[in-house]
Amino acid sequence: MRLFQMRRISFGFILLSEQPRGAKCCLHIARMTDCPISVYFIIDTSESIALQTVPIQSLVEQIKQFIPQFIEKLENEVYQNQVSITWMFGGLHYSDVVEIYSPLTRSKDTYLAKLAAIQYLGRGTFTDCAISNMTQQFQSQAARDVKFAVVITDGHVTGSPCGGMKMQAERARDMGIKLFVVAPSEDVYEHGLREIASPPHDLYRSNYSITQKNALTIDENTIERIIKGDPGRPGRSGPPGPPGEKGSPVG
Repeated sequence: MRLFQMRRISFGFILLSEQPRGAKCCLHIARMTDCPISVYFIIDTSESIALQTVPIQSLVEQIKQFIPQFIEKLENEVYQNQVSITWMFGGLHYSDVVEIYSPLTRSKDTYLAKLAAIQYLGRGTFTDCAISNMTQQFQSQAARDVKFAVVITDGHVTGSPCGGMKMQAERARDMGIKLFVVAPSEDVYEHGLREIASPPHDLYRSNYSITQKNALTIDENTIERIIKGDPGRPGRSGPPGPPGEKGSPVG
């Protein structure tokens, strides 16, 4: 068996060329490459999120609408008759405690039913413990999959009993987990969000938001940019070109 060398653009970057050390998640078997991809959602339902809107559960409800729209766009498929792409979904929500609402599953219906049942937790915000729990969930899986986490938080914390966000995010990245960070609203601590996001931040943070500016409408542009890749900002203008040739006399 060997690693299949074709590149597939999804989730904003090349999946099959950036594997964790020693991983062989996309294997060429019987003329078809199996490429399982896992997406784990980490949802902050602490007091700093819940109290941003009235009624207090409404922003959490927006998050619960954002995720189904997100995973609706992720379908199992066979790419160019060569690569079989399959998806798994899991998630937890947290405050100063962590609740795993869904282990990784291949069933969207199972995952979405468990997502719909969560309620905000309130109290403090221990984001480092949430990331640590996510990493443990991936470690418990035997599958050699491509791993993503989508962390939905405002960047504020009230404590760091699990070593801090930066340390836990680095630990997750060392395992080959790519972390996207999505803000639930405009009220964020950006430095905290960037401590979590994988580099480059122009790809894994890029001002992603659950809702559109000054509204509680789902920001579908964020979903599209994460899945298809952010086109980025225009580059700088190039240097002036050389002068043109001297013209011929007229007449």
